[in-house]
Amino acid sequence: MEDIRQHVLVVGARQAGLERVAPMLRRANFSVHTVDPSPFVHDLVLSTPFELVVIGYPLRELVLADILDAVRNEGSACHDAGLLLLAEPELVEEAQALVGTGANRAVCTDWSEARLWRAISDLLDIAPRIFMRVVLHADVEVMRNRSRAVYQTVNISRSGALLQGVEALEPGTGFDFLFRLPGGGLIDGSAEVVRRTDPAREGLEGIGTRFLDLREPGRERLLDHLDRQIARGNRR
Repeated sequence: MEDIRQHVLVVGARQAGLERVAPMLRRANFSVHTVDPSPFVHDLVLSTPFELVVIGYPLRELVLADILDAVRNEGSACHDAGLLLLAEPELVEEAQALVGTGANRAVCTDWSEARLWRAISDLLDIAPRIFMRVVLHADVEVMRNRSRAVYQTVNISRSGALLQGVEALEPGTGFDFLFRLPGGGLIDGSAEVVRRTDPAREGLEGIGTRFLDLREPGRERLLDHLDRQIARGNRR
């Protein structure tokens, strides 16, 4: 029988905070593989597909940059996995600086289980993405002033979009957006920045975002468009 569960790798399972994550995931019926930091981790992420990799921060036994490079290597089985750093309270800002260099998000070991779960579920909600190039207008409120930034979508899914543009908003920034599908359908809603891109690694300057709200009738238009494009790709 095919195992349809999502697979999670937890590196540094004995560290403070991580011992809470593995049981939480298992209760939700995820397949959880826990390992202590060792050179074996490099080969594991290169050869074994996981939907999510959770790493304790700091990772004293290994060079974290080497692990991030292994995960994001073009030939890695985990290339498209979500990567979460779980940091000790005094090191959260330090870990946050690594978001966009291979890590998708940094969270704190003393967060409540509900808050940890929200962060984990955001990264596990990795929906199929389609390539799409359209202009997106983002209205951002900073210090009670609203400004408009213009991006080009690179790819898009039910849960979010990768946007190319020079306005590199900080992770956690919320904004309203508006764009038109190829063919003319108007889509509007709100989103949040989850990471900045790494131009040297990804070849583009921009932001990764997740949708907070898609307003009707645009939501149905977008979902229909995604379903058609994904089905067309599967038939090729």
